[in-house]
Amino acid sequence: MIRLDSKTIKKYIRAGKIARKSLEEAKEACEEGVRYLEIADESEKKIRELGAKPAFPTNISVNSVGAHYSPVENDEKTFQEGDVVKIDVGCHVDGFIADNALTIEIGTNKQKSLIKASEEALDIAIKTIRAGVRTRDIGKNIERVIQDRGFNPISNLTGHELKQHTLHSGTSIPNVPKGWKKIKKGMVLAIEPFATDGVGRVKEGKEGDIYILQKKRNISGEDLEFYEWIEDNFNKLPFAGRWCKKYGENYKKLLKRLRRFGAVMNYPVLVEKKNGIISQREHTVIVTSKGCKVTTKI
Repeated sequence: MIRLDSKTIKKYIRAGKIARKSLEEAKEACEEGVRYLEIADESEKKIRELGAKPAFPTNISVNSVGAHYSPVENDEKTFQEGDVVKIDVGCHVDGFIADNALTIEIGTNKQKSLIKASEEALDIAIKTIRAGVRTRDIGKNIERVIQDRGFNPISNLTGHELKQHTLHSGTSIPNVPKGWKKIKKGMVLAIEPFATDGVGRVKEGKEGDIYILQKKRNISGEDLEFYEWIEDNFNKLPFAGRWCKKYGENYKKLLKRLRRFGAVMNYPVLVEKKNGIISQREHTVIVTSKGCKVTTKI
């Protein structure tokens, strides 16, 4: 059993409300011709206005992109009619994280069943979760719902356990029957089914603009100063390169140097292996003895 005191639970719930508010406003702003960057900037701004901090850069993953695309500074990409857009927003209150995502289709309704597949899979996963359930049982139910609609789950993308200041911690929640680990009361989990009309696996694409700190290694001078600025501002959570503009106009050069030293890693954009369209739905839950409490519902 994992014990969470009442103060910690309140922070998780507060973070959940803020993450949900930011996500809903981002959803309403997505229209043909709108820039990805505008949605990302505004969703992150909303989080800060409501008294939390982003837990990671807002992900805007379109069509066959499954995860890890966040706009770069001056990104000119815009939404096009027919785009299937995954918006993934996370925030934290004193390090206690909420993570949620949804999928919309821009201007058309051709992928309604695909979008519904990930939504229904999330619903059944939430109903399955309680203390003592094994991860494979959650994955089995997710897979069944998605396959019943004629699609495939993404087998190499998972939900994840959340801990203070740690986005991916310990337990993974699969979208297929996998793993014998038991869910424990008090765990905080991000559950995120992905459905696709492709083969059901993602591959690494080009490097994205989402980074995370690694060990300091042998760095000094301005490199060390920049590393410590990142650590002070983002507390070892994922961050966007564009957020570092506050440090100075030379942030891109410094990021490249830290990557070369191995002091920073950047996440590759993840793309469906056969370029299938992907949908995603996600909530954060706190596990109880009889079920779970969803923190990211309004």
